Amino acid sequence: MKKIKIKIYSNLDNTEENYEIFAIKNDNVIKYIDFSNNKMTIDIGNNIIEKENNDYLFTLKFNDNIIEIFAKKLKKSFVKEIKTIICNSSKNKFLVRYLLVDENIINEYYVKFWNNCCIIKNKMV
Repeated sequence: MKKIKIKIYSNLDNTEENYEIFAIKNDNVIKYIDFSNNKMTIDIGNNIIEKENNDYLFTLKFNDNIIEIFAKKLKKSFVKEIKTIICNSSKNKFLVRYLLVDENIINEYYVKFWNNCCIIKNKMV
């Protein structure tokens, strides 16, 4: 397990964000807390992204083409269908594009890291 500095770029609904933050990397898993206080876990080996806040836990499972949403206060889970367009990972990168079937929106996550640096890109097309 090691601490790495990451650069995060996001473009959601034409709103761009770009910042740097520290993360923990252990094997194929990167964990960090974003500026909105969401706990983020990117499991490159299993093609899973988790986003957790005080109210919800979102688990995006790209191999299964689903997003599991757990509402903590209600103690209920919901499942949304996605269509994984591309899911490509290697030793130093992770790229996934998926379609939110109900909303007809394509999201993109791109993670690239080398030495002590990592770039995470989150883009909605």
